[in-house]
Amino acid sequence: MSRHLSKNAAPGEGNPSGAPRRAFRWKRLVAVLGSLVIVFAVAVGGLFAWLWTGAEVSTVGRAPFDNALVIPPLAGSTVEKDGTRVFDLRMQAGETEFLAGKSTATWGFNGSYLGPTLRAERGEKVRVRVGNRLDEASSVHWHGMHLPARMDGGPHQMIAPGATWTPHWTVDQPAATLWYHPHPHGRTEEHVRRGLAGLFLLDDDKSARLPLPKRYGVDDLPVVVQDVRFEGARLDGDRGMMRNAGFLGDRTMVNGTLNPYRDVRDELIRLRLVNASTARTYAFGFPDDRDFSLIGTDGGLLERPALMDRVQLSPGERAEIVVRVEAGERVMLRSFPPGELRGLLAAAVRRR
Repeated sequence: MSRHLSKNAAPGEGNPSGAPRRAFRWKRLVAVLGSLVIVFAVAVGGLFAWLWTGAEVSTVGRAPFDNALVIPPLAGSTVEKDGTRVFDLRMQAGETEFLAGKSTATWGFNGSYLGPTLRAERGEKVRVRVGNRLDEASSVHWHGMHLPARMDGGPHQMIAPGATWTPHWTVDQPAATLWYHPHPHGRTEEHVRRGLAGLFLLDDDKSARLPLPKRYGVDDLPVVVQDVRFEGARLDGDRGMMRNAGFLGDRTMVNGTLNPYRDVRDELIRLRLVNASTARTYAFGFPDDRDFSLIGTDGGLLERPALMDRVQLSPGERAEIVVRVEAGERVMLRSFPPGELRGLLAAAVRRR
């Protein structure tokens, strides 16, 4: 009788025999809810992973390298009676044909996209007349240059449309590869992406005596690397989801050239690498893992060359490398993401 009553007693009537059933139901409910949470978490995690990895880009095996690499011209200058070297730069709007048959609205210095390469020697007095022909204010920052703060071109030194700013200083640092670009508050990324950037090369007596490739555009090549994305003919600046670090493009340009190649006739080639991308980090090297000599970084030439097969550059960083190219071979410069064999192909170098 007691066994029969225990089976049919209503819950809550003081009979503890209902506890196992209630516990079982709660366990089943918790298990179901837990499964749903796990499924939801996996789905959300998969979505985040998909969005995040969407920032990774590979063009390996797909870049035809059929456009001759543009070499930014050396900027002309005049020398005043007191020895001051004077350059003229003007920020201006224009159009550039990156894609065949399509004109893209761009900005540049003294041209439609990017700017000329300025060059000066240690000890020289330099003056740069910077005119703004754009319809909005901008600035020009001398990235890596040792100079007074009031000449540095930061966000506090904006150049209004139609105005001219004339910074001047004495070059007082070792030979190095520097670059110039705008630095307006909150707009630096956009202004650089539109094309406002250029190189500033410094020389000194010591570098002149070193047995390094020195013929600009021949065996001494500028390599200004940018990742870009096109929306039709327009340069797209949308960062997309899960890309809070900044803009990440899906194509690579070197010196404003898509799929570039450069024919060379010398055995030793000096590449002045500049990461002009706004957020992407590169690990430059060659597909056959050949060694190259790192001869300079942001601060200038190293005390002695360092043999390596990769050099990593964050946005704004520079490096100078010397690579050996055999007659008749085609060498590709590419980027290797950490721990992977995929990456962005930057350019092809061919020796004939």
